Amino acid sequence: MSEEKKDFFDYDNYVKNNRDKKKKTSGKKKQTEDAADKPKKKQDRESIDNIKRMFDEALDENREELSELTEAPVEPEMPASNPEGFRRKLYLFFGVVVTLLAIVGLVATVNFAVDKVKAFADNTQQKNEFAKFVYPIVICDPAPFNQTIKLRSDTMITAALWDIILYEDKSKYETEFDMIVVPEVDVEQHCTRLFGTGLSVEHQSVLGADIQFYYDETIKSYRIPSNPKFFTYSPYVEEITRVGERYTLLVGYVSPTPAWLTLDENDEPVSDKYMEYIVSKRGDEMTLVAIQESAKKGHAYYEHYGIEEEKE
Repeated sequence: MSEEKKDFFDYDNYVKNNRDKKKKTSGKKKQTEDAADKPKKKQDRESIDNIKRMFDEALDENREELSELTEAPVEPEMPASNPEGFRRKLYLFFGVVVTLLAIVGLVATVNFAVDKVKAFADNTQQKNEFAKFVYPIVICDPAPFNQTIKLRSDTMITAALWDIILYEDKSKYETEFDMIVVPEVDVEQHCTRLFGTGLSVEHQSVLGADIQFYYDETIKSYRIPSNPKFFTYSPYVEEITRVGERYTLLVGYVSPTPAWLTLDENDEPVSDKYMEYIVSKRGDEMTLVAIQESAKKGHAYYEHYGIEEEKE
C-alpha cells in the first residue's frame, strides 16, 4: 500500500475490525461463562428435580389418608333436646306404676272382702269369743234360770273361781304349796263380770267330788288349786242369733277338753248336750242373762235312750 494510503485513517475498516474483535471477545467470554455456569446450572437443575420429585411423591400419597389428615375432627353430635318426648315417657312410667298399684290394691281388697264374708258367714271369731266367756259357767253346769238374781251363791262362786283359774294372772296371788290364796273381793269382781251387778254372794266353801274350793273366813280368802287337771265340760258355740244387744247362743257341752284349743277349723266336736245361753253384749263387755233348755238334743241323749242320732 502506498504511503498516502497508509496515512489515511480508514474508519470503516476500524469499525469492522473492532466489531469482529468484540464478537470474538464476547464469544469467548460467553463460552467461558457458559463453561463456568454449566456446573451451577447442573446443580440448580438437580435441586429443581429433587423438589419436583418431592412434590410428586407427596401428590402420590393416599388421598383418603390426606383427607383424614386435612379434615377437621368431627365432634359428636349432642342429642337434640326433646322435652315433649321426655314428658311422654315420664307419663308412661307413672301410668304403669299407678296401674300396678291399683292391681295390687284391688287384689288386697278382694282378699280382704272374701275373708270378711267368710268370717261373717261362719262367725268363727265371734263364736270363739262367746265360748271363752261362757267357759267358766259351762264347767259349773248350772241348772237353767231366767234371772241371775235367782242363782245360787255356790254356782256364782264356782264360776268366778274358774274364771280366775282360766284367765287371771295368778302370779299376783300368794301361794301355799300347789294352792293359791284368792281374796273374796276378787271373787266378787269376777261374779259381777260374769253375771252383772246387784248380786248378793254368800261366801262359802265349794266341795265337789273332783275339785274343792276352800273358803277361809279368818283371812276372807279362798284357797284354790293353781292348775287343776279336771274339766267337766268345755263349750262349743254352734249358732248365734242376735236381737239388739242380746245374743242367743246354742252351746254344745263337749267333754272333756277345750274345743277351740284342740280342734282344727274343719272339725266339729261331738256335744253331749245343748243349752241356750242368753248373753248381753255392749262393746267388749259381756254379761250372762239366762240359761235355757235347748230343743236340740246332744249325743248323750241319743246314747241314753239308745236311738239313732239325728243328722242335719
